[in-house]
Order: sequence, then C-alpha cells, then structure tokens
Amino acid sequence: MPTLYVSDLDGTLLSTTATLSAYTRDTLNRLLVSGLPFTIATSRSVSSVGPIFEGVSLPLPVIELNGAYITDLVTREHLFVNDIATDLTADILALVQAHDVKPLVSSYDGQDDHVYFTTDVNPGIQWYIDDAERNEDGRWHCYSDLSKVLDEQVMRLTLIDTQARLAALAQSLETRFPGRLDMHLFENPYQPDWYWLTLQDQAATKANGICELQLLHNLQNHNLTVFGDHNNDISMFQLADVAIATANATPELRQHATEIIGHHSEDSVVKYLESRWSMVNV
Repeated sequence: MPTLYVSDLDGTLLSTTATLSAYTRDTLNRLLVSGLPFTIATSRSVSSVGPIFEGVSLPLPVIELNGAYITDLVTREHLFVNDIATDLTADILALVQAHDVKPLVSSYDGQDDHVYFTTDVNPGIQWYIDDAERNEDGRWHCYSDLSKVLDEQVMRLTLIDTQARLAALAQSLETRFPGRLDMHLFENPYQPDWYWLTLQDQAATKANGICELQLLHNLQNHNLTVFGDHNNDISMFQLADVAIATANATPELRQHATEIIGHHSEDSVVKYLESRWSMVNV
C-alpha cells in the first residue's frame, strides 16, 4: 500500500534558523521529482511557508494554521476553510480584552488573508510584526477597534505575552468555552521567554486537515506517516499509521510516537524519507 508523508515545519523539517537546509532542500526536491507523496502540516500561514519553499514544488496542497486552511501553495487559493463562529469570536475577544491581553486576529474576507493588531503592543508582539515586515508579509493591519474583524471569517486568534498571563487566560477560556476551541500554549523558539497562545475552532486540527486533504486528492487508500515535535502535532500522531517524533520533541508528543529519530537540526526527517523511499523504489 502506498504511503502519504506529512511533516510539521518548525522543530521538525526546518533547521534551527527556520529554513530548509541545503541538504534537505536538494534531497526533498529529488524525492519529489521521483514521485514522493509528501506535504506539510504547519502552524504557519501560507504567506510564511511560501518563501521557505521557494524552488521546491510540492505535489499536494499544504495544511496551514494547524488545519484551519488547506491551501494551494502556488496559487495561494484556500481549498478548505475552517473558521471560528462569529458569535464565539466576539465572546472570546471580550474575555481576552478583560484579561488585558492584546490579540492578533488572522482572518479571511473571501478573497484575501489579513492579520489585525492594535496599538501599544508588547515586545513579543512587536517581534512578530517585525518578522512579518522583514518577509514583506502584506496581510498585517493596525486597527484601534478589533470588533471590525467580525465582518470577516476569523481563522485564529494569537495571543503573545508571558507564560503566567497566558496560562491564566487559557484556563478562563477552557472554563468559559469547554470543548469549543483548539488551543496551544508554547514558548516562541525564536524569542525565548515570550509565549504564544493560539485559539482556533475545535475542528481546525492537523488531523482533520489531513483527512480533508485525503478526500480532496483521493488518498484514502494510502498509509499515513507523519513527523512532528510539538503538542499541536498530537492529533495527527493519533491519526497516523506511523508517527515519528524528532529527538527534540516534547514529552507529551513522544507518548504518541511510534518512532523517535534525530534532532531537527540534523536533517533527520528528509534522511528518513530518503531511506524509506529508496526501499520502495529499488
């Protein structure tokens, strides 16, 4: 039976500088040309993924924003959209603001993606804004009143603050909206001591994104092998036939892994792909 391979990016396929190493890029291109069924499932947006994969032709759409979108990387067309209900978004915004935390709101207006933020942001948010500017990401807009975004499909709220403040907010969100959100709290690996809390619809997971992708491209008859390093990969690890964690993976994800490979800085994912693909194509 053929196998579909799906990999996370940060901490998994990418190097410590958030890029594809020369070895990974060259090897992946060679494997893709030979027919490797491969794509990515990432917390990143397609605006961020595009520059990373410049010169690499993925045969399948990508799963972005942890499953909120399935997107054609070339055309940037969203083939599948899983947004947060408008009334739920309004209630979340009110609770977030009551905790004195400033949200970043990722939305889709039916044609274009946007990210909205407010003024007087903290250094953690400013790091993200600066990174977007460096990458010429045109989605970003500053609004004094974020209630305006409720006219669009809200895909994710990203909250950036200290661990303690976000942990308290996460608890309040879980108490107020039990089972309605997919939430992930983690430290920004590229800016230590600043934490991110991402909020999406409960169905916007990597596992559901993979299932939708399989339906779109008639891949239900494929086995599934996935690669990851963090807790937002747990859903696809539970779905997969083979779930491979990098050596730097969280203890929680390791509990769901069928195999542990090397550190993400060692090109471990593409080395695994190369070894398995060579066994199939002898």
